[in-house]
Amino acid sequence: MLRLHLFCCFLFCISFSDAQEYFKPGQFVIKGQVKNFKEPFFEFGMTSYLNNESHSVTVQGDGRFEQSFPVQFQQDIYFYLNDDAISFTVKDKDTLFLEWDNEHFTPSFSIRAGGENRNLELALQWISYRHFRDPFMKLFEMDKKTSAEEKYKKVNDLFNRHIELLSDSFQKLHAQIPGAQYDREIKFTRFANQQFASVLFQYNNFLWQNRMVPQFKVKPAKDSSGYFSGLDIQFLKYQYGMLNEFWFRDIPEYRDFLFNYIRFQKPFNSWSAIPPAKARGFDPTYDDYHTALGTIQIGSIRDWFIMRSIIFGFGHYDFTPVEKIYEEALPAITDPWIKETLQNHYTAIKRLKPGNPAPAFTLKNEKGQMVSLSDFKGKVVYIDFWGVFCGPCIYDIKNHIPQIHEYYKDKEIVFINICVDAKEKQWKDALVKYKLDGINLIAEGWTDHPVCQAYNISSIPHYILIDKEGTIVNNNARRPSGYDLKSGKNVIDNLLK
Repeated sequence: MLRLHLFCCFLFCISFSDAQEYFKPGQFVIKGQVKNFKEPFFEFGMTSYLNNESHSVTVQGDGRFEQSFPVQFQQDIYFYLNDDAISFTVKDKDTLFLEWDNEHFTPSFSIRAGGENRNLELALQWISYRHFRDPFMKLFEMDKKTSAEEKYKKVNDLFNRHIELLSDSFQKLHAQIPGAQYDREIKFTRFANQQFASVLFQYNNFLWQNRMVPQFKVKPAKDSSGYFSGLDIQFLKYQYGMLNEFWFRDIPEYRDFLFNYIRFQKPFNSWSAIPPAKARGFDPTYDDYHTALGTIQIGSIRDWFIMRSIIFGFGHYDFTPVEKIYEEALPAITDPWIKETLQNHYTAIKRLKPGNPAPAFTLKNEKGQMVSLSDFKGKVVYIDFWGVFCGPCIYDIKNHIPQIHEYYKDKEIVFINICVDAKEKQWKDALVKYKLDGINLIAEGWTDHPVCQAYNISSIPHYILIDKEGTIVNNNARRPSGYDLKSGKNVIDNLLK
């Protein structure tokens, strides 16, 4: 029996030379033809070493399409087709050929690439998607009253079914490689190992989102197919506490898990002198930066973690403390791409520094009228960037926004709600469903929309507070639940004086 072995040493740090090469942008091509497609384009999302990106592919009148896009080494790509997100990997120099009939999607869809091995890799991922996309999404529907132990059992059972299918499919696809083509065999086996690790951290990320880490971790059952035997003893022992640059380079799910796990669990056996939090106040970016210096021994991962922590800080915390860490960290970053990316982000984000004029905008309301920020000069403005499909946004709309709107209804303050994730009809239906009052505007396209770009809206809900003079008070204002409405002394009350 051919076993699928994981190519790594079980140490706390696994690295390789020429690590910086994979940060360099390359190119790939999407081409093909679709039947019965009524839209002028289709969209896809893609991971990167910073944030997820979104792109669109123009479709000609005859259904043909061909377009090139940038990519860093190897990333996950999500085609938004058939009311779903269909995931594959994409690599530098790839040409992905897609064909389907939009009226009969599943039986007609095909994807291939320029190379026999890439076709086997894509086939493995298509099998994984068709069998486990829906069951995995149903995990998010578990009742909140379900105990952690019950949740874990469901997650781990599904994980085992997933890797068993991955194992069996690998065997069948591997059999298509002629015995004499050893290099092809090695490359496909390495890719299959990447897929195993990708699935592993897909489920670990679910555990993390449900606050079940580090108490629980997924692991193969002892009676599994045997293709992954031994991993529960060695590899899985360290899955939460091992830096692996191969995984970092190739597996976005590992990068997402690593970013959160390092920030909140401080898992590695190193030490950094961080002053007590009570002496510093609330300053998560400071903590993240010094944690990286003291615990991350692989330079490329350390630089990436610092960059991502600072950019995350600018998007979620008070501006000035994050700016101080940016100024301190920038000279220490050695990777050219990371340093340039961080500098470019700071150049764009410093426009949102408190005291600067709020970026002007004009957007359409639900009646089709154009509304500008300047229309509200002389009033305090509280902007809520929200989404129809955003759970936390809807929670705020149901539970906290009505109270803050009611409390300030006769004061010189305007509440502007900007929807970013929906089409116009979906947005209007949601306004009726949730009875959302205030000034309702839409900025379709989210990260591609100029207003979202101007205000650095990479996640929602996101709140902005602007004073009567039109200057920014806080580019990461508190959510509606964060204001003490009874004291009369919160930041909004002070702005209204």
